Amino acid sequence: MKPGETFLGFDLANHLWIVLSEHGADGRVAVVNLTTHGRSALCARGSCVNVIPGEHPFVRRESCVYYRGAVMTSGLILDRTKEQGRLDQRDPLSAEILARIQRGALESELVPIEVQDAIQLTMSGDPDR
Repeated sequence: MKPGETFLGFDLANHLWIVLSEHGADGRVAVVNLTTHGRSALCARGSCVNVIPGEHPFVRRESCVYYRGAVMTSGLILDRTKEQGRLDQRDPLSAEILARIQRGALESELVPIEVQDAIQLTMSGDPDR
């Protein structure tokens, strides 16, 4: 899985999940999901990054990135599941939207530091990953 790829089935609510980083040395990638905008107190404070209908085919109503739920997960398992045709893949994000979401993750106090580190390394193009 590469940054910007999206998929369903990582949670019971069937949210759209986004890969935010390249594989790290441990084989893990950073992922985060979209959720309906306005359901969190953070939305009221303007502390979210929105994705609107038309920016991605899956998005049918204004959504925001659920940074509080950002995690590191096995990119190897995601890759294997994708290769086996068992991953419900969706269209990838545009480079512009991915960059906007990655920047928001780096600025958010809700994102775990290990997720931010993985994103930062990916964005910097660090060859020693």
